[in-house]
Formats: sequence, structure tokens, C-alpha cells
Amino acid sequence: MFSTVEVGKKIAEFRKGKNMTQMELADGLGISYQAVSNWERGNSMPDISKLPELVSVLDCTIDELLGSKKESELFQKIIDGKEKEYVKEQKVTIEEIASASPALKPSQTESLIETIITENSDRVSLQDLVKIAPYVSEEYLMQWIGKLDVVTDLSGITALAPFLGSESLDRIVQKLEHLGSLSKVTSLAPFLSSETIDRLVDEAMEEDNLGECTGLYPFLSNSSAKKLGDKLMKEGSMKEFIKLAPFL
Repeated sequence: MFSTVEVGKKIAEFRKGKNMTQMELADGLGISYQAVSNWERGNSMPDISKLPELVSVLDCTIDELLGSKKESELFQKIIDGKEKEYVKEQKVTIEEIASASPALKPSQTESLIETIITENSDRVSLQDLVKIAPYVSEEYLMQWIGKLDVVTDLSGITALAPFLGSESLDRIVQKLEHLGSLSKVTSLAPFLSSETIDRLVDEAMEEDNLGECTGLYPFLSNSSAKKLGDKLMKEGSMKEFIKLAPFL
């Protein structure tokens, strides 16, 4: 398993060994010097398509640059177009694909995962999804969330939330509502649209079920918070109003 920080240090080390500036390396690769700077700080990885050119300019090998033999072999096989055979022969795991994914395109990561699943008759677990979430498409994540029916594992869904759009999260929220688990939506609140949160609280008001929505109060829009406050005052629900008051 390689580290983007360590790879960045290696790039800087080899660049300086060639007495090159970041700008000169960037010009040689046809990229911005900011990209090189981000690599060297460990903020990002060179795209796999750039690796052959990068190691040629730096006069090193992919293995020397990455410091991890297995990832180096995998990258070389991807460059050669022989990654599927390699994944099958070496029994590459989803965790190993996740480790290599910072340098892969989402479609490459997804293709490799599907190869592993087909070869080993495996299923992607929720833990696997959390590991690969930053490197695959939202559509791919939702496909597996649907297959695994993982909405009852709220810690896992919360870990995936930063990588899902509002429409996908709304679908998950609707399923939680259907399961009668509205109170569990609270942990997702920072990632939900204000429209969704307002709708949930409005529905809870109509059903006299505000107790499950208290955790959503900080995320209400001003108009919905005022509407709820007026209702609570009118009904004399001071205990609930006190909970809402800091957000009015």
C-alpha cells in the first residue's frame, strides 16, 4: 500500500536530483506547476496515464517512485492493458484497488472492482464502499448501496454521505422514513438540502411527531424555523420551543 505523501516526497527528491524546478518538470509533462506542487505536497497523485512520462523525465522506475511493488506491477499492467489478467492471477483485493485508486480514473477503479467480483464471486461490503467512495462515481456507489440495502447501518451511510448528491441522499432519507427511522436522519443532516430538512420537519409537525426531529433544528431554513416557532408558541409547547430557540 503506497502513500500519496511518500510518493510526493519521492517526486520532489528525484526532481531535485535532476536539478529541475517544479516549473521545468511541469513544462516537460505539459501540465501546470500547481499540479506538480500538489503531487509533492501529497495532496494528489499523478494520473496513471502520466506515470510513464513522469518516470522517464525523472530517470527512475515506477517501482522506485511508488515504493510499493504490488501497486507498481498493477499500474504497469494497466498501462499495458493487461490489468484484468493480472487481477485474476494475483488475486488482487478490493482494498488493494482502493489503495491504488488515487492514481486511477473512476472508470478504471470500477472496472477493476467488477473484475474482482466476477472472478471471486464476491460482493462489495459496506466497508469496501467507504474505502472506494472517493474514487468512484456516485452512480456506482448508489448501485451498490441499493444492492446491499445498507440504510440501516447509519454509521456507514454517514461515512458515504460526503460523496453523494442531494438526490441520492433524498432517496436514502425516504427509505429511512419508510422504516420509521426518522430520528436516524439527524446524522445525515449536514449533507441534506435545506428543502429536504424543511419537508421532514413540516411532515413531523403535521403528524405531531416533532420529538424525532429535534436534531434537525440547527439545519432548518429561517422561514421554517419561524413557522415551527409560531406553532410551538401557539400550542404552548415551551419545552420544545426552548430547544428551537437558539436557531430562530
